[in-house]
Amino acid sequence: MIKEQFVRNLGIMSEEDINKLQQTTIAIAGCGCIGGFSAELLARMGIGRVVLADPDTFDLSNINRQCAATHLTIGMSKVTALKNHLLAINPDLEIIEYPAGINEHNVDDFLQGVDYVIDAIDYFAFPEAVALHRAARSNGLHVITAVALGFGTTVLTFAPDGMTMEQLAGVPEEISIEDLRGTTFPPSGYADQLPSYVTMENVQQWLINRTIPTISVGQALGPGVLVSQLVLHLLGRKQPLLVPDSFQLQFEA
Repeated sequence: MIKEQFVRNLGIMSEEDINKLQQTTIAIAGCGCIGGFSAELLARMGIGRVVLADPDTFDLSNINRQCAATHLTIGMSKVTALKNHLLAINPDLEIIEYPAGINEHNVDDFLQGVDYVIDAIDYFAFPEAVALHRAARSNGLHVITAVALGFGTTVLTFAPDGMTMEQLAGVPEEISIEDLRGTTFPPSGYADQLPSYVTMENVQQWLINRTIPTISVGQALGPGVLVSQLVLHLLGRKQPLLVPDSFQLQFEA
């Protein structure tokens, strides 16, 4: 029997679809922008279990774009704040927490019993993202990620037997996680055409300052597309575009 809070999903999804989602586990690495909004959408669609990881806490600068960031959650663990937010939506949602984040040593445990992986790891934590992708490939799991590009987004899906994150980023696949410290994913890898404000001069300055300008609409568009592709794939309705192909939506400011 479908819970009353999910009955409006019927007609777009079947009762069998909703029951399948209830039995599904999604791992979400990163609980800020893309990860937070993706988790909320999944909770409202009736997903049964999520595994959340993020070592960070919320601060004032997060409020312009992150799902569970409010003046009430400043200083709170992002995992804890997002967990509370999700349970207020669906008290029956099962949540496993990794408030210290993931790394190459605990990522296999993080993916235990998971059906799909969302990579929402901070842009400046590229080594951890590579560790996540490597473990997902070893476990035969798809990884989907999104990036906000101003008033737009790009969504990329990695198949366990397809093009790898390392190949897309142009780094050797055999490189160690430790040797990736200080490196980042190249911005050009996210889209065929970047917004006009993404000049090489700007990118270099952002990398020095370790901060990238971003707004709420891009951070909402990405999860909307990401969760749509993920759920349609899980339900066997539509295969997602796989890298090197990607879904791109960009409104020039």
